[in-house]
Amino acid sequence: MKRHFIITILTLTFFSVDAQTTDNKNQTKREFKNQGEQEDYQARQLFKKEYSKTHFDKFKGDIVINGDNFIFGDKTFVITNTPKELTPIFSSGIFYPNIITGDTKSVVKSQAELDTLSTVQKVFYNMTRTDSFTISGFEELKFLAKSNTQKRFRFWLFRKGVANPTVCFIELTNDKANGNTDLTTFINGAALTYFKNGWVVI
Repeated sequence: MKRHFIITILTLTFFSVDAQTTDNKNQTKREFKNQGEQEDYQARQLFKKEYSKTHFDKFKGDIVINGDNFIFGDKTFVITNTPKELTPIFSSGIFYPNIITGDTKSVVKSQAELDTLSTVQKVFYNMTRTDSFTISGFEELKFLAKSNTQKRFRFWLFRKGVANPTVCFIELTNDKANGNTDLTTFINGAALTYFKNGWVVI
């Protein structure tokens, strides 16, 4: 499983750079007013070309909240720059680290163990760590909603030892929601139905 996760990270990095290069070639005739407009366009393209609805179960263990840290067993989300009304997505166990990593077990080396590693080994170790991720800029993408029962979100995912974040997307579905359902009620009755790594921010 760890080998699979490492391959996934390396593949994601390669294809993210490759996809951006290809996309940039295809967009030579397309002009954007700003970076935000371009990112919204890329988000639309991702959901158009790579969307596949999948139901994810909620986290079944205890969730410990300590400030910005949301602790799910041996893994932690550090949530920053995110509206408080969206944090129940994490505190209720809808979205949690194993959605990203799979059922991997985190192995955290002590400082003494780290001191024995070469520079290359330290970089590799940090790139493959699964014990802690930082999520920032979590936002709802209202322009991507297809119905009242669906909400889509974008955020930046930071991995330890990796300078550049990955833009990620999730979808929540609440089959009982309607046009009058407020955000809190929607989240409380929602399930995660999509998660996708988008591209690495360069």
